[in-house]
Amino acid sequence: MSATRYKISNKNIYGFNTNMYQMLLWLPALIALTLFVEFVLGPLFYKIYQKDVTLEEGAAGAEAGAEVSIAESIADMEKLDTFTLIVKGVVINHDTIRSGDQIYHYIQLPSGEKVIAHINKKAIQETDTPGEYRMPAGVWKEWTPPDEVMIFEKNMTQLDHYIDMYGDYVPVLGESDYGRLLGRWASAWIYVIFVLLYRVIGVRRWRFAPAIFWRRDPLLPRNDLECWCASTFAIWAHSFAMLEGWPLITGVHGTRKVVANFRNVALGEQWDIRNRQDGLQTVHELVDRHAGRLDTMYVGWDLCRATQLLGMMYLVKMIDRNELDQEFSRAGRVIQQQFHSWDEMAESYLDGYESWRRQSGDTNAAQNAAGRRAIFQQLKANPDGPYSVPWRTDLTWTPGNGRGERTVVKKVLLLYRAKDI
Repeated sequence: MSATRYKISNKNIYGFNTNMYQMLLWLPALIALTLFVEFVLGPLFYKIYQKDVTLEEGAAGAEAGAEVSIAESIADMEKLDTFTLIVKGVVINHDTIRSGDQIYHYIQLPSGEKVIAHINKKAIQETDTPGEYRMPAGVWKEWTPPDEVMIFEKNMTQLDHYIDMYGDYVPVLGESDYGRLLGRWASAWIYVIFVLLYRVIGVRRWRFAPAIFWRRDPLLPRNDLECWCASTFAIWAHSFAMLEGWPLITGVHGTRKVVANFRNVALGEQWDIRNRQDGLQTVHELVDRHAGRLDTMYVGWDLCRATQLLGMMYLVKMIDRNELDQEFSRAGRVIQQQFHSWDEMAESYLDGYESWRRQSGDTNAAQNAAGRRAIFQQLKANPDGPYSVPWRTDLTWTPGNGRGERTVVKKVLLLYRAKDI
């Protein structure tokens, strides 16, 4: 039989449905931040950006100043480190050769020689003569011409060199375009950082399961003791839409809504538990009335509620993890003394639940109990579910040894996978 993957999550492992209203509040803040970066920081950073991308004066591809010599032949270009040319506009607009993303021009020099040039059109300057333009600063550079250029070999005077009037130029954005791009870039990164922080903080605060590393969920059992005790209240943990189920030691993740419900309603109103002292006193009363006795009624109902209360108290931070394990051990060992199997414990729990419903005046007590019995049967049918945990698991708790025995929990977590339900 194939292993069953547990469908355990807070119904939204990525956490964005947990507090959607908070996410919506972030939207106008993100828009405001984008506008601030674009219109306030953009002009400040643009000066730095412009300085970094602007070519040095006299470099290939930059505007040719008055100090840059004008070449009229290949011989002139060979003698000069940098130079410029005076050409007619029709040459720049039409006499082109495309090779991949690069556009080259074939130019006839005043000497009558024909050469290839790669030109930064952004650095072309008008002259006093209409139709004539001063080219960017250039260098005469050796190269291996691409195949597209070789087609013009017979018409060119020389092809083993070309005029590089492009250099290291990169297109320079205008100030408004730069500010807009910077705003979008900043908002995108801030959004990514926010999402990551939201995820990390949310998992650490127990609000939802990790989206990828499910087994690192802090509310999963860290030892066999916790895994076994989580099984004792598995029926309850699968009985309400709000809850997520086993093997979470609290039955559910600690969203604000869940924590408020546990603290104010489940613990406060239903059990009159307002603090740690109240909670431990109630748990001890439930456990001690059955410890060492065989003549008490509804043992499973009381003892399973005791472990359930401990999980709830831990979720609302009334007790810490070590105290949880200590109390789990105390209650769990009494459960093992009272029963011989999960079936015996569950039957006692279900009988006590139905009796409690009847005493509360519920006319549908039998139907409600049947509903929980169906949950038990479903969990029991799962070969990798809560009742696959060995009944006689060692529940010893040792002070300072938080991790404890992990033989059982390793097998459980090997199959664990958080999943949206």
